[in-house]
Amino acid sequence: AYVLLRQLSNQRRTMIASTSSSSVRSTGTVAQPTRTVHALANRVSKLVPRLARTINLRSAPVCRADASKTGSKMTEPPPSMAQTVMRGPLKANGSGKPLTKAEMDACKQELEDLKKTYNFVEPARSFMDDPEIKWRFGGPPDYSLTNLQFLQGRTMAHPEGSLELIVENLVKTWEMERSHKTDPNQHMSVDPAVFQISANGWKKYNNEEANAVGNYNVLMDGVPSALWDKENISWEQSHEMFHDAFAAFPWEVLEVFSGPPSVAFTWRHWANFTGTYEGHQGSGELVEMFGFGVAKVNDKLQLVDVDIYYKPNEFMEVLRGERPASDLSRAKTVMGQGCPFIARTHPSN
Repeated sequence: AYVLLRQLSNQRRTMIASTSSSSVRSTGTVAQPTRTVHALANRVSKLVPRLARTINLRSAPVCRADASKTGSKMTEPPPSMAQTVMRGPLKANGSGKPLTKAEMDACKQELEDLKKTYNFVEPARSFMDDPEIKWRFGGPPDYSLTNLQFLQGRTMAHPEGSLELIVENLVKTWEMERSHKTDPNQHMSVDPAVFQISANGWKKYNNEEANAVGNYNVLMDGVPSALWDKENISWEQSHEMFHDAFAAFPWEVLEVFSGPPSVAFTWRHWANFTGTYEGHQGSGELVEMFGFGVAKVNDKLQLVDVDIYYKPNEFMEVLRGERPASDLSRAKTVMGQGCPFIARTHPSN
């Protein structure tokens, strides 16, 4: 609680000083920092739930990691190793709580039944067995819940050994390492010495920079500050902002257009909005993102240079309740609405 209050106080001083100094330079007078106050109020609304959770920690089973082994400070322990990042409920029931142990056990059983009935195979995330790995949450993550929702909601089932499946698992391994391994030199899905990544032509981050700020800040580097204020969002905060929105956030490769060393592919990211984001309650609606990527790899199939292209603004607007989730379905914001006549006469198409 003390850390959160100090953080809020420091942000307030920094924001007011920045606004005042810029006003002096442009007008010669000190203007009232109206926008700053609004931004501060918005930050307060986000910090209050975190403060409440810090004072009254949930009693669900948690991983209490040794900071000396993880090399990272955790603002709060995860409810389980299956919901270290996404901690929303399974259904939009208003609870706003992570899954209970009984719900998680049921999901794991459902996953096993799905695999047995349809011969489905879970995604393969590599490089999780080294005992020297510095895990952010004290141990390797449990992807049972994410894998269940992936198998239930995917639109493509790539055959074993296909280039699409290799790319899909490589990206899933990269996401796992970025989210759970604190030491960027232990990220085996990338070439640490030369790796760089950017989105939509925005800033290129090298391996250490990307690891320090987190995937969300990297991939939303150029999003307007009204939607995503990356200058005032740390790695931990960036993940906490999505904690309560989804139970899981699966990702799939749609198509691969070229093979190594330059791999071009389309992708889809989706979740059911069962929780809350910035006070906006979801109703379980499907929220989707579609995009394109070009990944250069070396002869070890390690990522060397990654460029991602997509439209994050619309996604954020849906979470804030400013547009319907249906706007994002079937890649409408990327591919367009299609034939205007069909759209009018057959709105479900």
